[in-house]
Amino acid sequence: MRKSRFRKAMLAVGVAGLLLVFYGLMGRWLAPAGIRQRLTADRSCRLCDLAGENLNGLNLAGADFTGAIFYGTDLTGAVLKNAILVNADLRCACIEKAILDGATWVNGQICGSPSIGRCLTPDTAKLLESGHCPGCNLRAATLDSSPLAGAFLKSADLTRAALSRTNLNQANLTRANLTRSVARQAGFQKSLLLEADLTEADLTGADLSEAYLRKSLMTGAVLEHACLEKADLRQAVFHGARLNGARLSGADLAEANLKMADLTGADLTGANLEKANLIGARLKGARFDEAYLTGAVWTNGKKCGHGSIGRCEQ
Repeated sequence: MRKSRFRKAMLAVGVAGLLLVFYGLMGRWLAPAGIRQRLTADRSCRLCDLAGENLNGLNLAGADFTGAIFYGTDLTGAVLKNAILVNADLRCACIEKAILDGATWVNGQICGSPSIGRCLTPDTAKLLESGHCPGCNLRAATLDSSPLAGAFLKSADLTRAALSRTNLNQANLTRANLTRSVARQAGFQKSLLLEADLTEADLTGADLSEAYLRKSLMTGAVLEHACLEKADLRQAVFHGARLNGARLSGADLAEANLKMADLTGADLTGANLEKANLIGARLKGARFDEAYLTGAVWTNGKKCGHGSIGRCEQ
């Protein structure tokens, strides 16, 4: 009798579990259509999480998306005329062919006309026209693949800007704010980035060879497979940064903070790491051939002694 009750109970639990899974999957399948209908009808979704949603082609003219999250959202061809996008997160969103005329952009500026595929704020227009925009408000600017070699952007605010594949070679970005910007495969060759803030920026595959990054802040930045060969990285902060497979041969990392950084498979051949801090760093497969390590603090917290070339002598 007890076994029979136990079997029935287990069967009931199993059926309930299957129903939960079924309705959960149905909810996911039906959600996009529901969201599209609600957005079209309500025209208001302040602080909404719309990350990864498919909103392509929707007419969202005049909608209020203040503080909304559009990370990775497909807004291809969407009509966003006069929409409010103040403080919205549009990183990795696709806004190709989206109409943004008259919209209030992330940084509070109005998108001029025509704004198709990017918000043409006064500062964005100025940069694209002249390449000279020191101190400009370029927050969340869509600048992917833009030809900005030699641009003067000293102290500019490029927070959350879209810079993937953008040519910024030999640009002046001294003390610029690139926090959480997405600059995958961007070019920064020989650029000036003194004391620039690149906190949590995505620089996957970017070319920063021979760039001047002294005292720059790259806490939590993603630099996987980036090229930093012969870059000046003295006193730069890479705390918790991801440098997997990065090329740092000949780079100057004297007094750099590499605590908890992931340098798995990185190439530091001939790099200068004098007095650098490597506490807790992951170094599996990293190359240190001819690297100068005297005075560096190794992963275990101990200092590398004199004559530490190619390896840390403790």
